[in-house]
Amino acid sequence: MILNVAFFVAALMVQDQPAAPAPATAQPAPTTQAAPQRSRRICETRAPTGRRLQQRICYTPEQHAALVAAKRKEAEDVVAGGNTLDEEAKILGGI
Repeated sequence: MILNVAFFVAALMVQDQPAAPAPATAQPAPTTQAAPQRSRRICETRAPTGRRLQQRICYTPEQHAALVAAKRKEAEDVVAGGNTLDEEAKILGGI
């Protein structure tokens, strides 16, 4: 029993030892051309009104910026007493 514990401790000690450093004469990796980057998308997960399941909704950066601006304008209008709640639908091409 004690020998099993000793072997286990020895095995753990061997794992903790650092690996040998790479040789100093290693050749640098050749430079390769990067693949063209895809346009970034901003995604969020939310449950639309009246639904239990959440959906992942993604926007282009331009659409997201327009949506943020519309929500900011909507909040300012609500505080000021206006009632324009359809800005999001107009931006995203909805009804």
